[in-house]
Amino acid sequence: METQENTSREIVTPGLVISTDTSLIPGRGAIKNEKNEIVSLFVGFVELRGKYINVIPLNGLYNPQMGDKVIARVIGKTPVKFLMDINSKYLGILKPMDAFKRNTKNRGYGKSIGTYRVKEEDTMKKFNMGDIIVCKVLSGSRISEPDLTALGQDLGKIEDGIILSIPPTKIPRVIGKKGSMIALLKNSLQCKVFVAQNGRIWVKGKSIEYERLLIDAIKKIEREAHTSGLTDRVKYFISEEMKKRGIN
Repeated sequence: METQENTSREIVTPGLVISTDTSLIPGRGAIKNEKNEIVSLFVGFVELRGKYINVIPLNGLYNPQMGDKVIARVIGKTPVKFLMDINSKYLGILKPMDAFKRNTKNRGYGKSIGTYRVKEEDTMKKFNMGDIIVCKVLSGSRISEPDLTALGQDLGKIEDGIILSIPPTKIPRVIGKKGSMIALLKNSLQCKVFVAQNGRIWVKGKSIEYERLLIDAIKKIEREAHTSGLTDRVKYFISEEMKKRGIN
């Protein structure tokens, strides 16, 4: 099976040769065999992004990969770490040193009272159960819980907006080729959208009407992710729904 520049809608199976092009690099869901052929690891669809050829599974939980940005929820604490639900078979591990900037000037201590220096608030109390945090995966493994960080651009606690959940396998379609779908959603509906690799999407619109239409558009993408020509259909859907709902 030779791939083309556009995403193939043909279903592939584990072990199937999806490309013999030596210039391509196996990405997610694909490996090279002893014959230097690229084969699929999953039942899913082939996706070509630059030099990388991926297989997008039809279903399944999120498989953590180093560098991925995820929307995680605090579901537990120990004295030294937060336990994070990342929509995976493993929990994510977030340590305080990877969640909060240290006060290097005072080495973790606040103001002084006489000769006694008062220790700052216990960092384990800064996040509560149920808090939603945008994190980045520091390590990815099929056999262990991934370490996370909440330090960096676009990372940290989410204070507002709405969180949607879709199968992680549908995330590439929400983003679109070269970001075409996500750009369409943002520009057409004047909303802020953050798409995480673990199947969670944060949205915030200028009004509830825009947010509702954005949610409906994302659900349409989820339902029709296996079809071609989806970007044009979503564009038409948004245009027609704005007229029906009287959104300007």
